[in-house]
Amino acid sequence: MKNGLLLTTIVLAISGAAGFAVQVRNTQDPVVPIPVQVEPRRPRSQQIDNLMEQKLDHAEVILKGLVTHDFDAIERAAEDLKLMSLDPPKGWKKTDSDEDVYEHFRMEFMRLAARLEQEAKDKHLSGVAWFQQQMTATCIACHDYIRDEEIK
Repeated sequence: MKNGLLLTTIVLAISGAAGFAVQVRNTQDPVVPIPVQVEPRRPRSQQIDNLMEQKLDHAEVILKGLVTHDFDAIERAAEDLKLMSLDPPKGWKKTDSDEDVYEHFRMEFMRLAARLEQEAKDKHLSGVAWFQQQMTATCIACHDYIRDEEIK
């Protein structure tokens, strides 16, 4: 139960910092199960797995920095994410027709990481929170695209 309270506190802190309204679910509301289909994971290179783990580590630093107002840590993590996005990961070859879509996601991620870095330099908490959320949404959209499309 402690983890649930911590997660709620973090979500409320971020949402409040960014000026967003948060609706907390009443525990008496009916819970509607959402069926989830788990697809088998495609084999990836160890290099790609390591890169994704590093990105997740930096995202965790950013989230922690948001709730603790550690702008220096956020700035460093955002800069690292920006630099990591300069080159596409080795081992992911999309079809030529999909190359532009993947390139869009990669460049958008880099742009958002750069803006996140600048907002952290300016110690602008609501800007950091907003760009962190946009960057996360871009990650989700890209991963959804990658999973939905055949990887060569």
